[in-house]
Amino acid sequence: MKKVLVVSLGGIAGSLSRWVVSLAIVDHGFPWATLLVNYTGSVLLMILVLYSNQHKSPKWWWRPALGAGFCGGFTTYSAFSLKIEQYFTDGKISTAVIYALASLVGTYILVFATNEFFKTKWAK
Repeated sequence: MKKVLVVSLGGIAGSLSRWVVSLAIVDHGFPWATLLVNYTGSVLLMILVLYSNQHKSPKWWWRPALGAGFCGGFTTYSAFSLKIEQYFTDGKISTAVIYALASLVGTYILVFATNEFFKTKWAK
């Protein structure tokens, strides 16, 4: 039951953070806010995974709260897929492809770069 609570609290914090980003970045024809939170959340999750692999924490709650909770609530695959569908429905095929590639390839590049940077910093 404790894990449910910490994941829930992390999810609330992540969802509220995503909402704040969506208020701060107005999307004028391209979902910049969604792209930013998905990039940022992926990098944060990669850092969490790398850190937890190298540092055993006595605190049982931080991985579920930050990983499944915060990063899960912060990132938004559903908004990504909904926007892609909307672009296809509106006949904006090139925008859909650009957004999909920016999301998928961009995320991979950021996660790869994060892995390369931090794995040497935290190597035992």
